[in-house]
Amino acid sequence: MKMKFLGVGAAYNPSWGSNSAFFTVGKQLYLLDCGESTFGAMAGRPELAECEAASVLITHLHSDHIGSLGSFVSYCGHVLNKPVLVASPDAALADVLELMGIGREEYRFRTDFDKPFPGGIRVEPLEVCHAAGMKCYGYYLSDETGTVFYSGDANAMPGPVLERLKAGELTHVYQDTTFEKTEHPSHCSLKKLCESVPGELRGRVTCMHFGEDFRAALRGQGFEAAVIAPTEREFLS
Repeated sequence: MKMKFLGVGAAYNPSWGSNSAFFTVGKQLYLLDCGESTFGAMAGRPELAECEAASVLITHLHSDHIGSLGSFVSYCGHVLNKPVLVASPDAALADVLELMGIGREEYRFRTDFDKPFPGGIRVEPLEVCHAAGMKCYGYYLSDETGTVFYSGDANAMPGPVLERLKAGELTHVYQDTTFEKTEHPSHCSLKKLCESVPGELRGRVTCMHFGEDFRAALRGQGFEAAVIAPTEREFLS
């Protein structure tokens, strides 16, 4: 399972787009987060036009991660006539969508993760530390090729994720990363990532959610840097 990115920017870096990834399995589209710019970035893509249905996994309720979710759900339902599944362990998401004018009849909402998702994808949420007073989650995503982890926003690579990466149980990790030289309360610093991930495993970690351009430093340390899917913004390739 390989992610493509619609945006790779942090909340205060809008020119790089709201950090959001997607992948397809058969005729199913999966979208991870749907921030302020995400709907605009996805609306014209062939993956949306060609899919039969969409599933959106939300990591948390900050606006750079859900800002255009209402528009995406409404567009899929009323314009494309395609069903949308929205999933989060946080039931408050449905209340937020209600305030956006998106009624529960317009989409399917799921807070349980015990059974496979459309296309046979298995999804397992993991609570992560990001912002005080807000529930935040990363996701293990599994298909027949293996399991990846998508961090959402987290101030470190979670211990269980690091252990599974070291044990060879994860094919890839997508980790939000900041270039702050000191400890950051909300995002994983490159310094902390270097201290925790052994050099031989860094090629299986893709960093994302950039507040500034430090891709050369990431690659210099052996990590991958997320890029926006080429048909959208080739200047970040």
